[in-house]
Amino acid sequence: MKVAEVAREAPWVTPATKVYEAARLMEESEVPCVMVKTVDGEFVGIFCRRELVSAASENNCHDVIEDYVNTEPSFVSYDADVIDAIKLFNKYKEEELVVLNENEEPYAVITTIDVVRIAGKILESIYGD
Repeated sequence: MKVAEVAREAPWVTPATKVYEAARLMEESEVPCVMVKTVDGEFVGIFCRRELVSAASENNCHDVIEDYVNTEPSFVSYDADVIDAIKLFNKYKEEELVVLNENEEPYAVITTIDVVRIAGKILESIYGD
């Protein structure tokens, strides 16, 4: 199974987005991250549950996400096997990976929860019926 079959497109926001607005978008989209880009469309990073908890613990939900964005996320290619994504989750101790399209541009995320949801299919592909 390929990463593209499991990955989910996340909402895009700018660094000027308020923490509570990013949280609302995450809730509405049912994706635990938002992708962050400049107004010129340059990828900045991701803002996920971990960053949300950090901002909330500092009582900064009305601040902009700029100071909380993960600007060095881990990446995986859309055409990689999900098994490779699992290895990257383990290697980088990340809960989410930014998925790159055929032009090597960020377009989606895959999370450990996404992988858990399809674990049965993965095991069947490895071990058979």
